[in-house]
Amino acid sequence: MNNIFEFKALTTQRYLLKITSKMNLGGFSSDNEVEIRWMLNLKNISDQSYTFELITLDHAMIKADNSGYIEVHKLISQMQKALNEITFTIDKQGNLIKVDNLQQIQDRWQTVKSEMIEYNRSNTSLEELFKIQDEVFEKQGGVESMVKAMEFFDIYLNMMYGRDYFHRTKKNIPNLFRSGEIPFALKYESNKIKDDLFDVNIEGYPNILSETHVKDLYGGFPFVDTNTVKPLYAYNARYLINGNGFIEEGEINFIEYVNDKLGGEIHYKLQRYE
Repeated sequence: MNNIFEFKALTTQRYLLKITSKMNLGGFSSDNEVEIRWMLNLKNISDQSYTFELITLDHAMIKADNSGYIEVHKLISQMQKALNEITFTIDKQGNLIKVDNLQQIQDRWQTVKSEMIEYNRSNTSLEELFKIQDEVFEKQGGVESMVKAMEFFDIYLNMMYGRDYFHRTKKNIPNLFRSGEIPFALKYESNKIKDDLFDVNIEGYPNILSETHVKDLYGGFPFVDTNTVKPLYAYNARYLINGNGFIEEGEINFIEYVNDKLGGEIHYKLQRYE
């Protein structure tokens, strides 16, 4: 049984997203856990679109066995404060149409940047990073690109809305080491559990990578022989969606195995809470 999912009620929901990852890089392993809390407000429903307000209530690293990851997370979290309150409009399939509070976000970035410069005045190495972020926030489409890259689009919407599930859907999934993307064909199935609750299962089938693609992904790792390596990937997900189209809970798993010195897995667990 397949259902076309849509949002049906103007309401506010709160979510906790737990992200746990295990990475093997050059024979060194790391375990990390991050928690993100959202408040999601559906402000408007039209024939062709939805308008949401997404507020990031918290973005915390709960566990890290590498002090370098903690420092990087602190820096990224500071910069992302500019995106903590976003109002945006998407079409019925979840594609971004417009960031409605674009000017407010750009103004907030200037405040965030000034604050970070003040806190990190002795660290001159961050000046180039601020310059790069300035360019992203100021260039046309820059903020929109950052919004589309947020976990909300990839984990919450996940191409589940506004379409039937009879055909597989193509989706490029970033690899764990952010050196490129893995092309998948996703198979969606949904079943009605009861009148106001639906079960959605997603199974990913990775495409065969060309030699050039493999070299682009892993050519920068000296312990990977891109001429002989045969990477393995797995992707699956499961969601419970209520009668108004909002997610009650969900889980996503992604595994990437390249060789004994490069690989890992990441697990997302999404829960609605009162």
